[in-house]
Amino acid sequence: MATTPSSRPAAHEFFNSLLAILAGIWLLAAGAAAEPQIALTFDDLPAHGVMPASAARVGIAQSVIDSLKAARLPPVYGFVNGVGIEHEPASAPVIRMWVEAGNLLGNHTWSHPGLSQKSVADYEDEIARNEPVLQQAMDGRDWHWFRYPFLDEGSTPEKRAAIRAFLAARGYRIAGVSMGLSDWLYNEPYARCLAKHDDVAVAQLEKDFMTAAAEDVAYRRAASRVVIGHEIPFVMLLHIGAFEAHMLPQLLAFYRAQGFSFVTLDKAESDPYYRQIRDPGQPAGSTGLDEDVWKQHKPMPPRTDFGPSLEAICR
Repeated sequence: MATTPSSRPAAHEFFNSLLAILAGIWLLAAGAAAEPQIALTFDDLPAHGVMPASAARVGIAQSVIDSLKAARLPPVYGFVNGVGIEHEPASAPVIRMWVEAGNLLGNHTWSHPGLSQKSVADYEDEIARNEPVLQQAMDGRDWHWFRYPFLDEGSTPEKRAAIRAFLAARGYRIAGVSMGLSDWLYNEPYARCLAKHDDVAVAQLEKDFMTAAAEDVAYRRAASRVVIGHEIPFVMLLHIGAFEAHMLPQLLAFYRAQGFSFVTLDKAESDPYYRQIRDPGQPAGSTGLDEDVWKQHKPMPPRTDFGPSLEAICR
């Protein structure tokens, strides 16, 4: 059927509208793809750091679990040091509580040694000794994620390769870290300030913590764009300590306000960036963004060193 002159404007308008709709769909898709993502992980279950006198490990864990549930996060990995149960038997229920809440467990070695300070044989024993705790608690679910204590992957290429081969043979994936704000530094000052009933100092700790979180987000997003050319899904390292439990609702709200969506560790580390980090069967490469940034010598947004002020507060 021929198009009459009078129908051409209508057809032109129709196609313009169609193009506008398609462009809108594309922009929505691009926006969704560009949405920053973060997977939270917690180290040192069942017991981390100094506690305030009035606190208990079970109460700290319950607070963290409640905050994760309230924020509707997907299942979160907690990395276990079995020695915590041995040293603090009252902390043993934390492992069960974590799993019953729908969260997952991974291996963080038995007693949290740095690989650089251990022989290969001793470190392999540390990994294997921790496995019965995970196997029993997870009851048929997969627990084969491993995180290096102190993120220490070894002092020599030979040692690093040996442990990666050991992990690969036992079916592990390595849980890398691409975001973290040295949260562990705050637990001891928090306990000191609570003991002194110093509310002003506690408020300062809270302010510094959130400043550190904001600076870390800016740094990591910039580092990802510089090193990789785009933003990766980030894997956040936190610890199951008293101050982290206290600050978690505010921290989660901050990430949401920054536009982050929360994903699982599996989802985040399915990004191609993590392939060599995640798979111990691959040749050892970069340990993560910090090493990549250091190698490229590119300027990054500044981050405040709160260590000295945290050491001095409430003394």
